[in-house]
Amino acid sequence: MVEDAVIEHLQAMPDNKWVGQIQSCTVSDPLQPPWGRSYRLVEWTIKHVPESCRRVVPAESTPLEIAQAVVSHIPGRRFCQHGEG
Repeated sequence: MVEDAVIEHLQAMPDNKWVGQIQSCTVSDPLQPPWGRSYRLVEWTIKHVPESCRRVVPAESTPLEIAQAVVSHIPGRRFCQHGEG
């Protein structure tokens, strides 16, 4: 599976200390929007962090390219829905 290959590449990157904290990683099948390029959605979780991280990569990305995208990820804006009260 693509996820297994991505995790193997992540574990082979010793320079990134937080990579060992990755708990799970999923990669979607290629998605084709009505316009533009096809893509894959990559989602991973880190131990002791309740939110998951997501990143979009081109559908033709190799497992190594996906792992590099995960490592280079910079969290963006977070949108939270506040409860009524």
